[in-house]
Amino acid sequence: MKKLFFLLAVVLVNYSAFAQNTTKLLDQYLAVKNALVASDGKAASQAIAALQQGLSVAGDFGGKDALVKATGTLAKAGNIDKQRAGFNELSVALWKVVKADDKVEGNVYYQYCPMKKAYWLSKEKDIKNPYYGASMLTCGKVAETR
Repeated sequence: MKKLFFLLAVVLVNYSAFAQNTTKLLDQYLAVKNALVASDGKAASQAIAALQQGLSVAGDFGGKDALVKATGTLAKAGNIDKQRAGFNELSVALWKVVKADDKVEGNVYYQYCPMKKAYWLSKEKDIKNPYYGASMLTCGKVAETR
């Protein structure tokens, strides 16, 4: 019986840690997105590095490999155009993680740019397109909400 309680406690602690990691990773992702919206490649590079660091210390969870791969691609991007080109892969991978985690607080909007045929996540319902910045800031729509 003690083993059962111990196992249950371990599972609950790991579940709670996963939720905390998802929220932290989402916040780091949003820093990348906001830098791309602002067309600030330097800030995007710094935010990508922070996200890579967050992933390196996060425990194992479903979808981590895809996030690590996508973040690695972004880290190698030499300019904002290449960062934007790789951002959809990261967004799709993170959406799967966020959708599976019912502990993430507040709404998360999965938004879509029809011009780029690409997605991103946001905590705000209002569209701020990271693929075009100021030139097409409000291009897009909310595809899903979690």
